[in-house]
Amino acid sequence: MLDLEGTLSVLHPILQVKIGVFKEIIKGIYSISSGGVTMKNISRWTGEGCSYRSIQRFFASPHDWLAMNLLLLRTVILGIPDSNRYVLAVDEVVEKKSGKWTWGVNWFYSSIAGCPIRSVSNHVISLLDTQKEHSFVLTHQQTTKESSPPQRTKKKRKKKQSKKGKAKSNGQKKNSQKKKGGRPKGSKNKQNIKQQGLLYEGFEALLKLVVPLLLVICPDLKYVIGDGAYGNKTCCLIAREVSLELISKLNRNTGLYLPYQGEYSGRGRPRKYGDKLDYQKLPEQYLVSTHIEKGIQTDVYQVAGVWTKTMPYLINVVIIIKTILESGKRARVVLFSTDLTLNAEQIIKLYALRFQIEFNFRDAKQYFGLADFKNIKQQQVQNAVGLAFFMDNISLILIEQAKQIWKEDHISIQDLKAYYRAEKYLEAILNTLEIDPQPILNHHQFDPIRTIGAINRAKAAA
Repeated sequence: MLDLEGTLSVLHPILQVKIGVFKEIIKGIYSISSGGVTMKNISRWTGEGCSYRSIQRFFASPHDWLAMNLLLLRTVILGIPDSNRYVLAVDEVVEKKSGKWTWGVNWFYSSIAGCPIRSVSNHVISLLDTQKEHSFVLTHQQTTKESSPPQRTKKKRKKKQSKKGKAKSNGQKKNSQKKKGGRPKGSKNKQNIKQQGLLYEGFEALLKLVVPLLLVICPDLKYVIGDGAYGNKTCCLIAREVSLELISKLNRNTGLYLPYQGEYSGRGRPRKYGDKLDYQKLPEQYLVSTHIEKGIQTDVYQVAGVWTKTMPYLINVVIIIKTILESGKRARVVLFSTDLTLNAEQIIKLYALRFQIEFNFRDAKQYFGLADFKNIKQQQVQNAVGLAFFMDNISLILIEQAKQIWKEDHISIQDLKAYYRAEKYLEAILNTLEIDPQPILNHHQFDPIRTIGAINRAKAAA
């Protein structure tokens, strides 16, 4: 049998409810076969000692999900950690909500819908294992803002000036004093100033909350990964403030400039920007690899140490160009890192690993209630989201247990759900027959019953 209670026992010092109640809630979520993962539906699948009122109290109580996840990570997953294999990933998840009273519901941009929708938005930070290639969610922070529907802006038409008006304006320009070159005295260097925005605030808050605690168990943590929304000056400055290097993506048309190699003229500020890279004619000296597969040619270029006019320091850029040989059509992706020592293969691998956090979002929505919860109060909403991501982490641990116990290489969340649902039915049947289930449930004769509805357990069923 899977040892869920033993796994949860490490949380006893910080858990606000009894271990038995928390275990029944988790088993109830796994057992749900239809309907959403709501408090009412969870109570239909829980056993003795976990009533609907107990579940309400659980969602109304404050829980430190970051501490719970870190304790679970340190004692169950890491053991003696090899911190070089871990990196951080940050992303935002937006889930549509039609109600008016849910805490934090507002108009947020959804990449799936392609427009702002009425929804709740959460910034999520997770720890990525570069060897096993999975994501362990650490915590989340809900994005809140003042309620206001998106406004459509109309383009203003430029008024045509008459010839006399143009002549007057030209005359005024000539008579006005010429602006002196350079930055005015007392002004600040704008490249070192962080911009304001909900995305930046959430990114900064999560890093400053998690990194100091995480460095205790992963002292060599070095990288944080984000998608193209985080590929800007402000996120680079925030990452550097917590001693991390950022790996992200630039706009495909971002201007890249080689450092100026010429001699100093002796006057003014030394020249910073050299030749601009032409994406259509990249120099062969920067070509790292090229291969052809299924009629598509993939060329990888790397330029370690280039300027962009939006970044405050040199960045390490990897340009991936794919060409359809038959039609000649081309597509381009521009990745970058603030660490100039990484090679192209490492940058591509780490950025591709970022997608593991998207699987956390998918599972939390599909199986664990991120898309289903009907809570409206602030504490309840925080716990509903936190529990959904905590279930992702518990599933990761139980899947590793199941692979060893069931002797299967591939176990999914559907297999866990089938196991706990069958165990629920088996316990109910034995109780109906007035047979004590405790000494019998461990018997191997009941293992085929627990495989009913499973996907990857054909060997046990046979």
